[in-house]
Amino acid sequence: MPIQTAFVGNNADLIAALTELYVADGDLVLDMTYGKGVFWRKTDLTRFKLVTNDLETPADYNCDFRHLPLIDATFDMVVLDPPYVHNPGNHVTDARYGNHTTEGMYHDDILELYVGGMTEAQRLLKPYGGRLVVKCKDEVESGVQRWSHIEIFEAAIGLGFFARDLFVLMPTSKTSDKRWDRQIHARKNHSFAWVFELPDPGYAKALVRAGWKGMDHDGGDQ
Repeated sequence: MPIQTAFVGNNADLIAALTELYVADGDLVLDMTYGKGVFWRKTDLTRFKLVTNDLETPADYNCDFRHLPLIDATFDMVVLDPPYVHNPGNHVTDARYGNHTTEGMYHDDILELYVGGMTEAQRLLKPYGGRLVVKCKDEVESGVQRWSHIEIFEAAIGLGFFARDLFVLMPTSKTSDKRWDRQIHARKNHSFAWVFELPDPGYAKALVRAGWKGMDHDGGDQ
């Protein structure tokens, strides 16, 4: 069966399929926001080298993912999944992941975290064919829809990436939420995983002909 874009399951199911398709044997992969490693529980880690980073949990590095002591143009893939629940307080994800909380942050603050991590990933990825996986979820802030996956797409294009693929994940677990007396938006029960890529010059020309507005690998306008 071919690997498909929509999954019912958990992050580990998604990452196992995504890496089967997009990580070659012997690749060097960086998880910038490793947490407790839940992404990798169903992935065959013997095929490639996984380097991990997290502020609070045991990992190869314990650094701010926006400023890593690693060499430019080293990795074949970088994975980014920062906390994306704005001002969560006592949110269920605090126990599930070891990442530092986003308490006191709002949507635009969290988007800045993403852009900072994506910028660092661009530095660390191999310039031709390096891939960035970004996990995200749309949200509602103060009654306004915030389409995180679109904002992240636009930021990636501005950094010189193109969108190689987009996965949609719907979890099997269900949560009840009684914070509101009246529902005014459909409850978001799915998340996204973007696969962005830094194109080689030949493919970049094809992308430009198709309307891509990215940057070239040296940071100049296409």
